Parts: sequence; C-alpha cells; structure tokens
Amino acid sequence: MLVDNVVRVPVADGWRLSATVRTASWPEGRHLYFTVRGGDRDWLPVRGDAFFAALVMPAMALGEDLTVAAPVSPRLLRSAQTAMEIYHAWWGARLRPVRFAVAEEAPAEASADGVGLFFSTGVDCFYSLLKDRDRHGRPGHRPVDALVHANFDRHRGADYDRLLSRVRRVASESGCAAVVVETNVRAATAESVHWEEFHGAALAAVALALQGLLGRCLIAASDQYGRLPPLGSHPLLDHLWSTEGLEIVHDGAEATRTDKVERHLAASPLVWENLGVCWLSRPAHNCGICEKCLRTMAAFDMTGSLRHCRTLPTVLDLDRLRTATLRSEGAMESMRSLAEDATARGRHDIAEAADHAHRSAAQRLYQGADR
Repeated sequence: MLVDNVVRVPVADGWRLSATVRTASWPEGRHLYFTVRGGDRDWLPVRGDAFFAALVMPAMALGEDLTVAAPVSPRLLRSAQTAMEIYHAWWGARLRPVRFAVAEEAPAEASADGVGLFFSTGVDCFYSLLKDRDRHGRPGHRPVDALVHANFDRHRGADYDRLLSRVRRVASESGCAAVVVETNVRAATAESVHWEEFHGAALAAVALALQGLLGRCLIAASDQYGRLPPLGSHPLLDHLWSTEGLEIVHDGAEATRTDKVERHLAASPLVWENLGVCWLSRPAHNCGICEKCLRTMAAFDMTGSLRHCRTLPTVLDLDRLRTATLRSEGAMESMRSLAEDATARGRHDIAEAADHAHRSAAQRLYQGADR
C-alpha cells in the first residue's frame, strides 16, 4: 500500500488535506481526504500522520506493507507497532502485522494550543464536555476549546444541517469553537475493515489532520474500565496515535452510561435540548425504539429526568426494552451493564427488562455458534 501526493488545497470556504492511496486492489489509486469548512490553512499541516493512522488497519487486513511518501511522526511510527499487536491479539488472522516505510521522520514541532473533543451530541461526548467544564480553573487543567464533529458518512441535507446547528449551539454555549471535518476515510476503507474495530483509528486520523490547531484531543469512552470489550476506540489504543505535538486521550471510561447521565447529563438543559444518540435514524433524530435509544432512556428514567429530555420519548416502554434487538457483542455488554446499574439503584423493573434482552440475545448468539 502506497500513500503519496500528500497536498493541502483550498476548497469552497475552507481547506482540504488529501493523498492518493494505491493498493493491489486499487492500482489506479483512490483519493483520501480531510476537509475543514471555514478553517485556516495552517490547521492542516502537510504531513503523512493522518493517512498513516487511517491505513494501518486496512493494510493489515489486505496483507500489504504500508509506505507513506510524506513525513510521519517517529513517536507514531513506534507506537503503531503496539497498536498492530493489539489488533492481531484481539482479531486474529484477519489482521496480521505489516511493515512500514516513510519518506522521512517528521521533525518535532511546537505543539498547537487547542484542546479538542470529538462531539456528536451523544451521551459519551456530552459527559466528557460537562466533566471538562466542571474542571475549569483546576491547576494544570487545559480546558476543551474546540468541539470536533467528524462527518464520516458525508451527510447532506436538512437533517444534517439540524444536527450541525445543535453542535454549533452546544459549542457556542460552552465557549468552544465548532470544527466540522468531512472525510471519506470510512467509505474508502469499508471493503477491508469493520467500523466497530476501526473507528478509533479513524477519529485519531481526523485529529492528526488538525495538528496545526490541536495539541490535545479527547475521544469520549464508550465503555467503563471494568467492562471493556475489544473495540476500535479503547484506552489501550487511542493514546498510541499521539505524536510529539498532539496528545490523544481516551476520556470518560471511569463511568458507565448510567453514571454519566446521573453525574452530569440529567440536570443539563443543554443536553435536554440537543442530545442525539441514535445510529438507526436520520441525523438529529432519535427513533426512540432501538436498543441504544432505549438504554439511554432507561438511564434518564432512573434519574427522574427523562420527562425533561426533548429529543427522546418521555416515557420508557419496558416491553420494548425487554425485546430489544442487540446486534453485536458490544450491545449485549452494554445491556448487561444497564441491568447491573438498574439493580444497584433499586430499579428492578428496568433491571429485569434489560436482563431479559441480554439473555435472549446471548441465547441467539450461542445457538447460531452451535450450528
């Protein structure tokens, strides 16, 4: 796999960092890009770090060594070896370590001042934002000043505009800049890697593209330390994509989803008006019936604040929770976590429904494995 022609070019109302990627499957080459509308040219230094991070896993899946004809951070090159070992340990023969080559090791540069947080309006990123606001003024704390929204699916239209308006509203009320990045990383790699396994590296690639703006960037945790399954964004992995000038941090794994709602989200009108968690519905819409919406509603219900949340149904349907379809082991683990949290809080109605959904999904999984 060869990455070359790394360039920064102006586009309508912003700048784009792009490269050409050639593999045995794409001998003619494909363009990979990161576009920031309304951004400054210096936000996107002409380096190979972002493309390197985005292509380590695809190169492993294709069994091709990775060559980047652009400067790449020495720290990133070293730590990517560990990332490959973790990928291989977790996902086996599908992802075998490969060799790297780069045009040159990038010289260390002064770190940028910005602190970013990837922000989608979901529970995890809201928790990291509100927790960060609570820490303002503490010795040594560098507050988040940029909410980075990565448009991996290249959404367009009124629904996506509504989502962006929420992101910008939250940024404005939090004293942050809203930085929207559009990239084709997900589409360009979908044939070779699974998004659940890859998304952490994809987020890191976006942050690495913005090294002229960010000196630190937070990726909100999806799971709590005690319940961490193998996942593309993980406290073992995310920091490995850091460079000499950019620190990438996996943030918030000290809390379960219910803890996050209870500690910070339940009493926040900013959350009530802007929360978006659903991955089955259109941008800026929550369907209210998928397992993720139902788990979120259950967490708010346990705090007595579901009635305030204007982006979700205000009544939790326990029958729907009991029969929720869990499509992955990660979703099963999250439902089991909800059952434990509900039991600890004396909400045995929610605990029973969540446990039933978890046990039903586990039974289907094991029956399928026995066939």
